Amino acid sequence: MPLSIYEIVIPPMIHGLGVMDDYVGRAERLAAAKQVSVEEILDARLAPDMLSFEEQIQAVCNKVEAHVAKLTRTERPAIVKVKSTAAALRERVADTIRYLNGISEDSLTGAETHTYELTPPIVRGWFGGADYITLLVMPDFNFHVATAHDILRHLGAPIGKRDYLGRLSQESGGAYS
Repeated sequence: MPLSIYEIVIPPMIHGLGVMDDYVGRAERLAAAKQVSVEEILDARLAPDMLSFEEQIQAVCNKVEAHVAKLTRTERPAIVKVKSTAAALRERVADTIRYLNGISEDSLTGAETHTYELTPPIVRGWFGGADYITLLVMPDFNFHVATAHDILRHLGAPIGKRDYLGRLSQESGGAYS
């Protein structure tokens, strides 16, 4: 049986947001280990023209809601900006996971057959559903998770690929020891 759009989009996003939540805790531990403020870690970025660690989290949460609303043809939730604190970022991630848990599989049925209009800043034009999902939605989501990972790694956090992959279980194909 082929994968549904729901299976391609929603569980990976929930999983990746769980990784982002873990990264907030890792940012707190890194700040304590380096004896700096958590805000210093949250404000860190890889390059001057890139979003900071906390902005990566805020952007991914807002984009998840925007992309999924577009796919379900529902009204996009308002863009949310939270305080730059670990607690506020954790709550924002939890709110986004709750939003995704409220999406039914039926609401995404046929999303791959629709056409979606996109506007700048990233791209302008019309995308078919399959291309929108596979060439923009999921790569965009993964970009922000990977960039948050890279910021922490660059600052010296003891994280690697296993942390980026998150908690995998026997049900998901493997268990890391």
